[in-house]
Amino acid sequence: MKKISRLISVIHRHGMRFFDWSLADTEIGPGQQFFLVCIYENPGISMQKLASIGHFDKGTVTKAVKKMEDQGYLRREPDACDKRIQHLFTTSEARPALQMIYDLRGQWNEVLLENLTE
Repeated sequence: MKKISRLISVIHRHGMRFFDWSLADTEIGPGQQFFLVCIYENPGISMQKLASIGHFDKGTVTKAVKKMEDQGYLRREPDACDKRIQHLFTTSEARPALQMIYDLRGQWNEVLLENLTE
């Protein structure tokens, strides 16, 4: 019998390939979509909280945020009380990418659930 952790790993890899292939014509990578959606769904989130939610190290978050900021998808605002904290917000330029990501997530969910019953 196959171990469930191996099957989860296979599903994850196939999901990343699906998003990589589907997002190939955009500036968003399959790993960045998590960050963009998380920031959109949590306006004003800090980079530390973003790292905590996704279990990423600070360097990974910093690199992803910088890339999306350079692409015009994100903006940062310093905290009013603690200038070390940067709050993250999506921009209007991110809306088409976000819509595409949500559509792709729906498609991926359909693939995963295709042969399952209630």
